[in-house]
Amino acid sequence: MTSGATSVAELAEVSLVGDDMSQEPFDYFRQLVEDAPVLWNTRQKAWFISRYDDVSQALRNDSFGSDRVGPYLQSRIPEADRERFERMFAILARWLVFLSPPDHTRLRGLVHKSFTPRRVKTLQAKAEEIATDLATAVEAKLAAGETVDLMADYCMPLPGQMIAGMFGVPVEDGVRLKHWAEELGLFVNGALRDPDRNERVAQAMSEFEVYLLELIEKYRREPADNILSGLVEANDQDGTLTELELLATCTLILDAGYKTIQTAMTNALYLLMDSPEDWNRLATEPALAMTAVEEFMRFMGPGNVIVRRADKHMEIGGEQIRAGDRVYLLTGAANRDPRQFERSDELVLDRRDNQHLMFGQGIHFCLGASLARMELVAGLRTFVSIVERPELAVDRADLPWHRTLILHGMSALPVRRRGGAAS
Repeated sequence: MTSGATSVAELAEVSLVGDDMSQEPFDYFRQLVEDAPVLWNTRQKAWFISRYDDVSQALRNDSFGSDRVGPYLQSRIPEADRERFERMFAILARWLVFLSPPDHTRLRGLVHKSFTPRRVKTLQAKAEEIATDLATAVEAKLAAGETVDLMADYCMPLPGQMIAGMFGVPVEDGVRLKHWAEELGLFVNGALRDPDRNERVAQAMSEFEVYLLELIEKYRREPADNILSGLVEANDQDGTLTELELLATCTLILDAGYKTIQTAMTNALYLLMDSPEDWNRLATEPALAMTAVEEFMRFMGPGNVIVRRADKHMEIGGEQIRAGDRVYLLTGAANRDPRQFERSDELVLDRRDNQHLMFGQGIHFCLGASLARMELVAGLRTFVSIVERPELAVDRADLPWHRTLILHGMSALPVRRRGGAAS
């Protein structure tokens, strides 16, 4: 699919959440990179920046603010409703991804301390164990002639069970964690079409807060060796991590650790199913998984846009950006810029020097990048070594793609044994 745009003026009128863009935005991105690398989009009321060098520099430029909460509250929430959503926005405003120094620097350092090497090593062993159990179950269903949704049966439960481990809660709590993650995603991923999204996010936030406060009190009495207990310890040692920041950090872990990983995993399996050579290489060369994960993130990562706001007047690519203007850094376009990547529109699993921008750059480089990479390596390497390459159980045109600004991927990936019939 293409955007259908043939001129710069038409490029400026394309919506990133339209049907075509939700599934296949890369033709449009290619047009932007070549013909309009810095463009004011009239539909989204934002600057689109698409070339690699420009996006990279903007990510490292402190003149671009990351706060999406304050502007949203001021521009989209009626004054009469602000008290009703006050708690929700107070928690969201303390998410690391929306903060600037010095608060960002202090909070990032404290959170980083809870991700100790010992805890990460424990999580890696757990990821491999969970992936093996899930992949074995998927292979058994496929062998029995069943249709399997790889999102529901593999890509979603893997990060869900991992988050349960980070919080030190039973796997059975994953159903509630999944629900809360889905609801939080309505705000974070830009689901602007849902008229009830603020009410739904506020309700989920309230329920998750009650759940977290019980866990926090538990770990104050009985510290444990998990991520949440480490954060509680950081909160209690000298009060430098406030309870509001503790709650905010946990909701961020829930959102990023769930939706980002499951979408990245689903996208990667979708691509691998189209390439028997890549599937077999990954299954027989386990060491390839690390470079393969980087390439999946570059070629078709779980998001294509990072939202910023200009804090002062500036010029980029000959265009004048004014203070207060919204800016969309199109990482999905930058990651296929031929000026940065050879064979930029090809999936090359052993690509070297792959400096993709999926995890961002600068002070907001993804704090959980190492954990995300670990889960994806474990999940993909395990899956292709256990499961025989399946095929889609529906027409490609019938796959359900997310229609949100931030998230790029499918909500379901139904497959069956290759050459079989759907059951």
